[in-house]
Amino acid sequence: MPEVPFSEALLRYATAHKRDHPQSFRVDIRYRLKRLQDRFRNHMLSEMTLKTIQEFMDERLETVSHASAQKDVSTVRAILNKAYREELMDKAPRIPKFKSLKSRDRWLTPEEEQRLVRTAAPHLANLISFAVDTGGRLSELLGLEWGDVELTEERIRFRDTKNGEDRTVRLCNRAQRLLFKLGVKKSGPVFTFRGKVMKTVQTSFNSARAMAGLEDVHFHDLRHTFASRLVQGGVPLYDVMHLLGHKSLKMVQRYAHLTPDSQDKAMRALNAGGHNLGTSTIDDKFENHASH
Repeated sequence: MPEVPFSEALLRYATAHKRDHPQSFRVDIRYRLKRLQDRFRNHMLSEMTLKTIQEFMDERLETVSHASAQKDVSTVRAILNKAYREELMDKAPRIPKFKSLKSRDRWLTPEEEQRLVRTAAPHLANLISFAVDTGGRLSELLGLEWGDVELTEERIRFRDTKNGEDRTVRLCNRAQRLLFKLGVKKSGPVFTFRGKVMKTVQTSFNSARAMAGLEDVHFHDLRHTFASRLVQGGVPLYDVMHLLGHKSLKMVQRYAHLTPDSQDKAMRALNAGGHNLGTSTIDDKFENHASH
């Protein structure tokens, strides 16, 4: 089989991803692909061995979080698997997945949210509030177009989401007021900076959270804040799952303990049926012990 440069396989993957998921490509994937292109510019597909990829993984872990390194390696895996399916290489190396990390359980209190918004630049403050009110991912928010805003129906539509499907989210009062404040338009991106589409907010967000004393907060935690407040308000997990755009309850189980009085309700249910479950002898012993 002729030698094929890794950069060629990367370009084929990029072309397909840009066609099928244009918004996520523009906001996120293209930057990761550029990084991979620079790192493996001189590599052939045959040189993309497990050892090579492990070395790259170790390099990334020296400067970025575990989650960021995991995304980079997952993208390499996807590129190589596509190259194998297209018969550009004899076989794709088996790249082990990272051990799953404990899910982050960080969300903002109302007071923390206010501090973060106060320290953020105006364009970022709008984005932060809207993220908390809609649960949108950063890529979904930056890719939101005015054509997907239906204020008369009090809803927006996120397109090209992570699971490949469009998602409709109803708007609370604060989110509606924010859109009116931005100035409703017929087309174009909803969130802009100096009239141009925003590509990233990493620098401005890092600055805002540092000034607010919230260095442990990630932008994605705004999505967790949205979900946790819904659950604490009594919204069923099944409904939260759909609002977040997940396809199974597994992804929202982390919020189950926030359900109001969930354990109290469980205990009341057990106690209500106790005398019908053969516990009268235990009750008698308990009462006798208490009387002594």
